[in-house]
Amino acid sequence: MRALLLTALMLTAAPAAASPSADAFAAGKFADAAAIGRKEATAQSLLTAGRALATQAAWQTTDRETARKMLVQAEADLTASLALAPGNPDALLQRAVVIGYQAKLAKSPGLAKQARAGFEAVLAKEPGSALAQGAMGGWHGEAVATLGKFLAGTALGAKEAEAIRWFDKAVATRGGDPAIPLFYASTLLGLSADNAAKAKALLQRAVKAAPADGFDRLMQANARAILAPLDKGDVKTAQATAKRLSPLGSVR
Repeated sequence: MRALLLTALMLTAAPAAASPSADAFAAGKFADAAAIGRKEATAQSLLTAGRALATQAAWQTTDRETARKMLVQAEADLTASLALAPGNPDALLQRAVVIGYQAKLAKSPGLAKQARAGFEAVLAKEPGSALAQGAMGGWHGEAVATLGKFLAGTALGAKEAEAIRWFDKAVATRGGDPAIPLFYASTLLGLSADNAAKAKALLQRAVKAAPADGFDRLMQANARAILAPLDKGDVKTAQATAKRLSPLGSVR
């Protein structure tokens, strides 16, 4: 089972306080951000380290074993962050993201369900979180697009209607651009070519957003790559590009 395009949404978060690791992340130097964040060893820097490693694994790595090791370390960093700041919702979300990525690599329904439980726990604490809402939308949408409606429903309890409901809530909630509209658009393209017009509008929103850091700039570059064939009416190429640029989409 492919896991959870949605989880990439959670890699975007509120800007961190100034620090060398945060500066490296803002500059898009994810390897440096991970290494420095681990050395700084604060709750926030370890959160930054986990985010940075997950970003590398999801979009800057093609080797499966390398990605797996990065995700194992990312989970350890986030667990260490939570030990210093128990219950921190950002760290809880990021750890659920990493578990979702591990589910994708291992094709594990059990880990996928664990990731969903993590998102639900954050929503219980912060029901207005656009990022958590988007994560739930992506979780349902990715499962349906990958497994089909019947298997996604029976194996995971995932539903297309829930994907749309959660994503619609997320894009109407303040915060989360450009990631949320990008991943909503990618999910829609994965579900059906008939969603091309709505996906195009969402991608246009993503590329117009003001990027906060290196992660946002990476997401905008991906949005532009998917939007380019849509602007030419080439939906099939847009769908293939969205799949390739999904988290871990280039890992072999």
